[in-house]
Amino acid sequence: MELVSEANRFHILDRVKIYPRGKKNIYCADFWSNGQHRRVSLKTPNMKIARQRAAKIEADLASGHYSTASPAVEISQAVEKYLNFLESEGRARKTIVRYRGELNTFSDFCLKHRKRYLSKIDMLLFDDYRSDRRQIHEKSTVYHESVVVKQFLKWCQQRKLINDNPLTEYKLVKPRRASKPSMSLQNVLSILEHATETYRLQFAMLAFTGIRSGELRHLRQKDVDFEGNWVHIVSRPGAETKTRESRKVPLHPRLKQLLLSRPHHEHEWFFTADPSKRYPDGGHWISTKRLNESLLRILKKLKLPRGREDNGFTVHSLRHFFKTHCVNELVPKPVVDIWQGHQIDMSVGAQYYNLADEVSQRFMSTVNFDLNDKED
Repeated sequence: MELVSEANRFHILDRVKIYPRGKKNIYCADFWSNGQHRRVSLKTPNMKIARQRAAKIEADLASGHYSTASPAVEISQAVEKYLNFLESEGRARKTIVRYRGELNTFSDFCLKHRKRYLSKIDMLLFDDYRSDRRQIHEKSTVYHESVVVKQFLKWCQQRKLINDNPLTEYKLVKPRRASKPSMSLQNVLSILEHATETYRLQFAMLAFTGIRSGELRHLRQKDVDFEGNWVHIVSRPGAETKTRESRKVPLHPRLKQLLLSRPHHEHEWFFTADPSKRYPDGGHWISTKRLNESLLRILKKLKLPRGREDNGFTVHSLRHFFKTHCVNELVPKPVVDIWQGHQIDMSVGAQYYNLADEVSQRFMSTVNFDLNDKED
């Protein structure tokens, strides 16, 4: 290690010293920054130029603007580190899958524009990325992707993968949600009437409990309590709910009557797919994709709006119907939120509220899912 005598060191104001090193007498700056001792080459043997460059470092240190070069971390490598972190924090598998797709798309875009490293990302590149995505995606999709990228870069800065987050001051405007058509009770009953026996009960379970199609898929025999009149939505390892919390929904008398007509079977899942080449004995869980496809065929037959692209109905619309119908039937919205696993109001008062079982059952019993009774 080369030792430099104090006589060969020259002070630049208070914090920076300079001195020549090596055979070519290239000047270096010696100083402390953020609790770390730093030695930076000034890349000149000329003392006058070295003093000027050291003075710039001194001024940056005094103003708090001094920063070293960011480490050379590839964007794709940082993405994997971030996803591993989210997984270790217990984020849902679906969330990890979605974030992976969105961040890989951003990484590929950067690579296409010859920006391999995190330190090369800037606002102008992000502008181009968002503009490119808007050509093929809805504003809400681009907004979500942009939020994910901003969260990713914030994490990268916290982990010292980059010195500065280039998107810290980047402002995103959340687009207004487009109003979507809502199913009526008449629509739902028409769907049940035209559905095959296989799908009729599944559509009824979605419409009369408001659960998600993924929760329907993971519903087990023991989760439906006919004696206590409950449908238990249980978050299990490998089959977590969206909120990763379990809940229960009262079993409406009309739904109970329909479900009791279901042929009994000994399989684990409450609803099972028909036998197939892969599962010749049946008993496997249902396909939410096929469930939605079946609904779209019925909607087409009924001449009702269908599909996301046409701002029409999908399987998820049955969940929307349940909320709208229950609230219109004068069930308090906080009660319906609890039934559906929605965590919207995080106020202290809302967290104090506890829905008693008997109250929950009483509210469900007041909901009318019979069109004939309404007409009377």
